[in-house]
Amino acid sequence: MKEYLPVGHLPAPDDHTGYTLRFVPPMNLAALSRRPRQDKALLLWYCLRAVDVTGRGVLDQSSTVDILCTHFGYKRQTVYNHLQKGSSVYWRLHRSRRGQALIILRGLLFVTRYLGASIGKATRFVEMPASDLPDSSQGLARRALIYNSGTYAPLTGRVHHPISRHSLQEKTGVAPRQQRRYDQASERYGAVRIGTFGQCRDSRTGRLRAQKRVVQTDSGWFITDQLPNRYQTYCVRGRRGMLPRIARTTDPGDQSSAKGEATSGRIQRRYFRSFRALIKAGSRGEATHGYYLSRWDDHLYVWSVAY
Repeated sequence: MKEYLPVGHLPAPDDHTGYTLRFVPPMNLAALSRRPRQDKALLLWYCLRAVDVTGRGVLDQSSTVDILCTHFGYKRQTVYNHLQKGSSVYWRLHRSRRGQALIILRGLLFVTRYLGASIGKATRFVEMPASDLPDSSQGLARRALIYNSGTYAPLTGRVHHPISRHSLQEKTGVAPRQQRRYDQASERYGAVRIGTFGQCRDSRTGRLRAQKRVVQTDSGWFITDQLPNRYQTYCVRGRRGMLPRIARTTDPGDQSSAKGEATSGRIQRRYFRSFRALIKAGSRGEATHGYYLSRWDDHLYVWSVAY
């Protein structure tokens, strides 16, 4: 068997930044959709990649377990249990001729293919500091983190429009009730849901007023001016890195950062970032009406015809 060079104590990251976790959104959703779920093993794989600051892919097991317990909120027995369950898939446990226990990480492409994740050319890493990682005893919070960072996108640099729970279910396979549980667990660490409301222009006065619509829920019908929520992750947007290379070897998909309403038999709402964008879509024959984001309040959307 191939002999690896001895691995001593791992180098520490920069004292000002600490360890950084880098998630791949399509892989997170694929891990949650598999049975049994793979979110625990995938999260540990992310943590091991964060510990591997040299990029060798070979870690000393003893030093790594100490780091995971100190900086990533793991308990020692939990780490060893996950290492045994994820062996041969996310990593290999190897003992050198000198008796040193090593963890040999699997590559990004190997794990992507195992999970069956679809990575598109525009997919980016999303990052968060290891200090924000919930403790390993908070299983729901950690699973909610995998869902949150895999489904929602950071509200930085671009507008992310409202999307309904049913549309999220079509895109992610997670039931609305479970979505709410994940969101409630994630909101302990940062805002996830942002309420939005619809307006329309009064035909007599020309002024904007609340747009009332009839909505059906599990408890019955009611009238409201509220639109579906906008969602965000408390992770930050990262670089593409080697993900475009991975995308060229896998089938592209639409699992990264759910956007807009899903295509279904129901009435589909279209959202635009400005009135000009709505008019352009209408001139191209892509929309006859829709909502555009208000210039004065990012919680308000104005309904208009694309004439």
